[in-house]
Amino acid sequence: MIIQSSIEKFKKEGSTILDNFRVEIAGVRSNRPHPSLIENLKVECPIYGSVMPLKHLATIQVNLPNSLIVQVWDKNNLTACEKTIQSAQLGVTTTIEGSQIRVILPPLSQERRDQIFQSIKKKSEETKIRLRILRDETLKEIKDLFEQKKITEDDKYRGKDELQKIIDEFNKKIEELIEIKRKEICD
Repeated sequence: MIIQSSIEKFKKEGSTILDNFRVEIAGVRSNRPHPSLIENLKVECPIYGSVMPLKHLATIQVNLPNSLIVQVWDKNNLTACEKTIQSAQLGVTTTIEGSQIRVILPPLSQERRDQIFQSIKKKSEETKIRLRILRDETLKEIKDLFEQKKITEDDKYRGKDELQKIIDEFNKKIEELIEIKRKEICD
């Protein structure tokens, strides 16, 4: 069916939007140390003359209860990595210990937790808006197919209903991700 290709395209692009949201909130600070907090920070490497994610320059390990250990592979990149972590404004402190960087996460105040959660809610709304825009584009494609008499009116409404079900599933997943992150922040 012609509509199915539009719906499959919508599912694929919607899943990409959802995955981007998942990655985005994984990098948001919570009460627990997690490598995703810093692994995608872009480090300007004077040695290589390029900008690379931190995870391509070092191993990042959790050191409970409240710190991360960044083992930089090339000692020449140590200070560049530390500067990048400090300039990311994550509310962490760093210290260089030999060829590694200790990233200490101080406890979050209630005010800071509220700010972080509001930031996550804002990102979730932006994600939902991107999904709605994508849905509207797909609905326009379906409407055009109907106007070109390539599909019936029943097909048009069936496609519209199917899109709404998919949007509802995406929104439910977004809410689940928000709840998981809220628990991380409040723990």
